[in-house]
Amino acid sequence: MKSLNLRAEPAIFAAPLAGISEPAYRSIVSRMGADYTFTEMISSEGLIRGHKRTTDMLRKYPGEVAVGCQLFGTRPEVFAEAAQLVEAEGLASVDINCGCPVHKVVNKCGGAALLKDTALLEKIISTTVKKIKIPLSIKIRSGWNSDLLNYLEVGKIAEGAGAAFITIHARTQKELFRPTVCCEHIRELKENLSIPVVGNGGIKVAEDAVEMVRQTGCDGVMVASATLGNPFIFREIKSLLVDGKKYPPPDNHERIMICLEHIRKIVEYWGEPRGIKRSRKLLGWYYRHLTGKSRIDPELFKVNTYAEVERYLIRYLDSTREDAA
Repeated sequence: MKSLNLRAEPAIFAAPLAGISEPAYRSIVSRMGADYTFTEMISSEGLIRGHKRTTDMLRKYPGEVAVGCQLFGTRPEVFAEAAQLVEAEGLASVDINCGCPVHKVVNKCGGAALLKDTALLEKIISTTVKKIKIPLSIKIRSGWNSDLLNYLEVGKIAEGAGAAFITIHARTQKELFRPTVCCEHIRELKENLSIPVVGNGGIKVAEDAVEMVRQTGCDGVMVASATLGNPFIFREIKSLLVDGKKYPPPDNHERIMICLEHIRKIVEYWGEPRGIKRSRKLLGWYYRHLTGKSRIDPELFKVNTYAEVERYLIRYLDSTREDAA
């Protein structure tokens, strides 16, 4: 990729996450150590039709550079047109989603369903590559199920059609997010392709990312759900991966300050009523990491303004100081 040298050292990617990977999230995880981020997964059809809700998802925060856009769909010409719009908006790359396992996507023959139609996938890649100057990548799973483990075939197709790199979530569509990822698939893909390979799946703590690189030799790792309420994982991975040192975990004060920053940026972006509504799930994730409790305080979901969020979290912080004293 032009804006990220995947050959220099293993890169750390923040995965595209629906309802999460907006500018507020990306600005924080980038500061925490993510080398590259993505927008939420965007419908190629919605983008070319000019749906405001869809085109808004391409917005960047001031100064943002290393951000790509992940597209999903099934029509090659539409993918190509959508990718041109992404390029015109100044994003750094386009990623084709061939790995989303959820039914509402695969039932329309998109996402991981493309693994069952490699001819169509090749057409999508080759058609799109010809229309843009920015790099194009694809994100796949190991296959559709245990009878169709075609990650090597798909990798070769992507490489031949002009993909700049490939990310593999080393589970099948049928496995969803269990069992443990098969690092052997990542290793085999890396050994059989000349383009960079990024490993994905099952990374919960920094040690998981380092172990994935050690076992597979992959050129980077992509982190997804482990970042929810815990953007600090990126600096922990970077420290362990690059320097071999364990980064100290954040204390409650830092967790609360980052949580407040995250929510404040969402409110600034969406306005207070909508921003707070969108932030409630984030509050739950930060709360779990902050307290170690899986059960969320119901009062946390009654907040309606940023000021109420701030009062709640500062009050919690003060109570922990009192307990420590």
